[in-house]
Amino acid sequence: MACDITAGFTLGCRDNVGSIKKIYILSGSVTSTTDASEGLINSITGSAGSVFYTFELFRETSDYAEAVTVAPENGTVVYEQTVNAVFFKMQTSLRNQIKVLAQNPTIRMIVETNNAGVGSQYVYVGEEYGMQLLTSAGGTGTLFGDRNGYTLTFTGREPNPAAFISASSETELLALMENITIS
Repeated sequence: MACDITAGFTLGCRDNVGSIKKIYILSGSVTSTTDASEGLINSITGSAGSVFYTFELFRETSDYAEAVTVAPENGTVVYEQTVNAVFFKMQTSLRNQIKVLAQNPTIRMIVETNNAGVGSQYVYVGEEYGMQLLTSAGGTGTLFGDRNGYTLTFTGREPNPAAFISASSETELLALMENITIS
């Protein structure tokens, strides 16, 4: 039967860290990806002039999550991918990017995690149907020590779990891309 598992799981070492460092949002399109193995991408090709723009995140403020929803009565499995990104300092340039992101119905994104046990770890989210910016909240806070900035929530629903990318640094990530730059 095609649904039989093929391996188990061991606990391993305690060298795992949470949170995310950066998100890379695509301007342009991905025309193809090549898998090194199931769930591991080793090349990404884009249309000419495509750019992944880098959005840096302060430590322990932002996160990525993936939840699976199974509907036995319908015979369906859906993977919901969510990225919560926090940006400090309300400013015009960021406000303008948020406006454009809110209008884009198919955002492709790479999430860089803080998983120190393997160097940086990259996850490609919104691969087939894209992510959407569903909520954005900006505010100044009340006290001098409160956050002044934005919290953005991107969500996507995919037929497969997000794939990892075979890279442990931004240099390796860029080397896997064809017709795509990182800015």
